[in-house]
Amino acid sequence: MVKQFVSFLFAILMCTVAVATDDNDSIPQKKEPPVKEMFYGPTVGLGVGMLKFYGDVLDANYGNPLVSNIGYDLHVKQQLNAFLTAKFYVLFGTVSANERTAERNLNFRSALRVGGFALIYDFDHLLPKDRIINPFISLGIESVEFHSKTDLYDEYGNEYNYWSDGSIRNLPEDDPNASSAIIIQRDYFFETDLREMNVDGYGKYPERTFAIPIGAGAKMHMTENIDFTVGMTYHMTFSDLIDNVTGDSGGDRIGDHAGNGGKDKFLMTSFSVSYNFLKHKKDYDEDDGFDEDIDYLAYDTDDEDGDGVIDFIDECPWTPAGVEVDEKGCPLDKDGDFVPNYKDDELESREGAPVNRTGVEMTDDMIYDAYLHYIDSTGMFAETSTQKIVAGERSKQKKRYKVSVGQFTGAIDADLVDKFLSIPDVEIKTFGDTLTVIAVGDYDNLPEAVKRKIELTEQGFDAAIVVEQAKDGTFKSVGDAANNMDVNDVADHPFTDEIVFRVQLGAFSKRLTQKELKGLQNVMEIKGSDGLYKYLYSQSFKTVEEAAGKKIDLAVDYGVKDAFVVAYQGGKRIRLKDAGVNTTATENITPASEKTYDKEKIRFKIQIGSYKNQLPTEVLSKFMELEDVDQTTKDGLTRYTAGEFTSYEEAEAYKAKVIEAGIGGAFVIATHEEELLPVAKAREIIGE
Repeated sequence: MVKQFVSFLFAILMCTVAVATDDNDSIPQKKEPPVKEMFYGPTVGLGVGMLKFYGDVLDANYGNPLVSNIGYDLHVKQQLNAFLTAKFYVLFGTVSANERTAERNLNFRSALRVGGFALIYDFDHLLPKDRIINPFISLGIESVEFHSKTDLYDEYGNEYNYWSDGSIRNLPEDDPNASSAIIIQRDYFFETDLREMNVDGYGKYPERTFAIPIGAGAKMHMTENIDFTVGMTYHMTFSDLIDNVTGDSGGDRIGDHAGNGGKDKFLMTSFSVSYNFLKHKKDYDEDDGFDEDIDYLAYDTDDEDGDGVIDFIDECPWTPAGVEVDEKGCPLDKDGDFVPNYKDDELESREGAPVNRTGVEMTDDMIYDAYLHYIDSTGMFAETSTQKIVAGERSKQKKRYKVSVGQFTGAIDADLVDKFLSIPDVEIKTFGDTLTVIAVGDYDNLPEAVKRKIELTEQGFDAAIVVEQAKDGTFKSVGDAANNMDVNDVADHPFTDEIVFRVQLGAFSKRLTQKELKGLQNVMEIKGSDGLYKYLYSQSFKTVEEAAGKKIDLAVDYGVKDAFVVAYQGGKRIRLKDAGVNTTATENITPASEKTYDKEKIRFKIQIGSYKNQLPTEVLSKFMELEDVDQTTKDGLTRYTAGEFTSYEEAEAYKAKVIEAGIGGAFVIATHEEELLPVAKAREIIGE
């Protein structure tokens, strides 16, 4: 029926051409090109996409099909007719699922090898011929080979035991020694062969099956030979054992959540680029279709500017209406000064005389004035304009300031990590693979930033320095003058008893990729001296309820199942029980060894400035008026101090004298054998 329809359409087309030729014999005609012979060439293509599994493990409706495992497909296509194409292909990739619920905890990953054949139907005989996008549907048969494994043990051989509080531990929750169980993390290395486990007694079942692929998509022509295709293919297999769970599966691993009983399926969403080896011949020879006896110029009579000269020979197109032109279509220029008559204010200028842009001959004064404009470098002759700037309309973005409390190119001491995380508004940024910058606060004016810098210095952060945040997120020191400007009303600011709650996504021996972070943006990464990379949500919380709510949001929105709440107080991590939280979970917190201090070696000094460069002359003269000025250089920053006292009261009294001497912004610091201590800690040690 289709061939009859095409033949009928072709016959009508030929009759139409014949009638048109008979009716127009008296008019010169271009020769019609010969009819193209319909033939097709083979097409080879390579595709890449995402594989999403739908089976018994994990809810089939869970997850984004565009955020899954990567698959690759290599195919050869041969067009059979105008609307039908045969496709032979091989497909490689992996499918996986990780189910983490209170009822069941299963996971698997399976390597797929697929080979198949499909027929593609593209609606060619139903759609316009000049379309840009070519939709299609496909149906086929394929062979699928799979090899499925599961992750039951971590890298140290500890078996995963899933507790009711959401943690994973090295002992079962009902074990007699459960109180000593430690929290472990999944390594996502699938080491155990599911078929070899034989948990359901299926034995050595075949790890291959057949499948029916059903697809849809669209193809776009990039060139005559290159096509770009996007599409989705749903592969319905004849096996229910890819994830090793069926409707008849039972036992502790299944619990009350049985398999769904249907066959396993997977979806591939992909794009591909293909090349057609067909050599496109010219429809007809270059010499065909042209008759030397025809004056084709006679048919090109367009005159866009209406000046009486056709566009084909018009050398000055778009001449204004009503302007007199010569035979080339250009406006008349009576005096030849290159200013057309319709713009010339002086139609009879002397031959060769210099003229201005309106065609007027220039006098000596006019030439001299033009020369002054040309050599002007002062702006005397520049055109000026007055613009009123209204508040809120300034395009220049206001600067933002932070306080950097440390920059590290390697692992950070574990105690120092806890100290940083105790600061509610801390920000941890990583640049590249090595540099980690710890910053605090966010200010739109320098005095507030400098005041915070002094507070942090008093708390023992001796590397504190005011920085400016650039558009690309990097930090740059704002210089000596800003870091030493006067700031009033700076009191002693020790660590408070405030408890800071955070949500920790996990601690891993290897650095996570963006793919493994599941697209999360507000995540801080910090590597401690214990060799672990800690990942925490950037926001801190004042209550455990707020932190727990964020933990639930991360699980629902991003599938982060292993996150947990941690608490910090006074520069240290504390147990949730110590933070007043009722919990049965056992936290594996190694208590930090309390450093001992000799109170006889505690000294109080007055910090009068910290500079990266040479001291300004006026500052140096003020420092010389003081006694016992000392300097210490660390990380490129030189700290200047005055005096040395064994009691805080003596230091405070001397600080007042320093400020009276004209050195504003001075404040008290404390040291123990030249190591900077929080002032409050030093006073506690000496018993004040």
